[in-house]
Amino acid sequence: MSTSAADRVNGATSAFTPASTGVGGSSARQELYDYAAKSPAEKMRAAILGKLGLTEEDVAAMDSKEREKLEAKIKQMIKDEVTQQAEEKKGVLVDFKA
Repeated sequence: MSTSAADRVNGATSAFTPASTGVGGSSARQELYDYAAKSPAEKMRAAILGKLGLTEEDVAAMDSKEREKLEAKIKQMIKDEVTQQAEEKKGVLVDFKA
């Protein structure tokens, strides 16, 4: 007797347990949901902090002067990124009717 594809998939996935990151027992799925729930600005900030090798916890641990300098640097990096993206999109739309 042949099993259907749905039965094979259900059988394979029922034994699947998402891996735990070991940090507070949070699963990869929960991390994905948390990331998806972030605003585009929060995602961009997290990406920039990642480029700088920092986390939000690192930023929170900084003194106020260091944090001000970092926030100014992040603001400039975001501005540069947005400007670069806008320049890349120039000339994408062309009116061929003219």
